[in-house]
Amino acid sequence: MPDLNPLDLSAIDPPIWRIMVEDAVYGPYTLGQMKAFAEEGRLSDVSMVASGDGGAFKSAFQYSELRDFIPGYAVSNAPEPARDPANYLITVHAEGDGRRAVISILNECGRFAELMPGSFILHSQARLVDIREQLSTVLAERGRFVIVNANTGQLAWMGLRDEASTHAKIVWKRED
Repeated sequence: MPDLNPLDLSAIDPPIWRIMVEDAVYGPYTLGQMKAFAEEGRLSDVSMVASGDGGAFKSAFQYSELRDFIPGYAVSNAPEPARDPANYLITVHAEGDGRRAVISILNECGRFAELMPGSFILHSQARLVDIREQLSTVLAERGRFVIVNANTGQLAWMGLRDEASTHAKIVWKRED
């Protein structure tokens, strides 16, 4: 006999997520569906996503709920200290005026030097996730980058091919 009271999972995982692709909005989707999209490579850190009805569209990495399963988000075994000064190595490939925007951000973050074209060192009190967010915002579709926190061993990136992201997660290990 069929169950007349089907299980309603919407209270556990409500469909609140929307994705914008080339001015078309899709959804709503559940968090489980968003995770599946990320695993399939259909959701990346720069995908435009909104949460809830009428929410503003932002890059997916700006939602803490999505960060754990978005390829390319900071690989870490432990949280980074909030405001301890750190040394960073940042490698950037930027198109158009992206290089100027990167230099402007690094200048706001702290002391930096360009060791060779596209390779910067930075001493800053900014957290890795904050630097990543700022660079992602200005580079969006125009570039890619890799950031290493030399103090903690954390690694973050944006714009790498799926196989490069997968290899980075496999290869990059930290000793705690």
